[in-house]
Amino acid sequence: MSIELLLIPVGIAVAHSVGNLIEKHKHGEQTYKLKTVMKRQSLLQKAIEQYGCDVHEMNQQNYQTEVGDIKIYFQQDEHGVFEAVFDESVKVEDAAEFIDNLHTEYKYFIQQETYQKLLQQSSKHGLELETEEIHEDRSILMTFNVTKTDR
Repeated sequence: MSIELLLIPVGIAVAHSVGNLIEKHKHGEQTYKLKTVMKRQSLLQKAIEQYGCDVHEMNQQNYQTEVGDIKIYFQQDEHGVFEAVFDESVKVEDAAEFIDNLHTEYKYFIQQETYQKLLQQSSKHGLELETEEIHEDRSILMTFNVTKTDR
């Protein structure tokens, strides 16, 4: 929980730096893009919300994030990967830190989905959860016992 609380001020600071981003982008003013590893809109939305921001869908491939009256935009490229467009006034280091923090949350949500699916489907495939350890970095180590084989 402490990680999430620390991320909110960082997100707000970066969000203030990228105000009016889409207007500048539309008018040809200087912007730059940072590629992300995120493909799934629902998990991107959860990661941004974890940051303390709201997400608004502009269309299927473009999303707007707001903190107060500050806007941040994400768009999907031709490969379905989201990229963030930043105004040149935002330091690249700050933007990269913002994206890195979103990546951390995004990967955590993927882990949680995978974890739930493993728990739901393990018994169907002859696996019984023997131990489970949650580490400080929120990783989960699961040990399964094989109860039956498909022979």
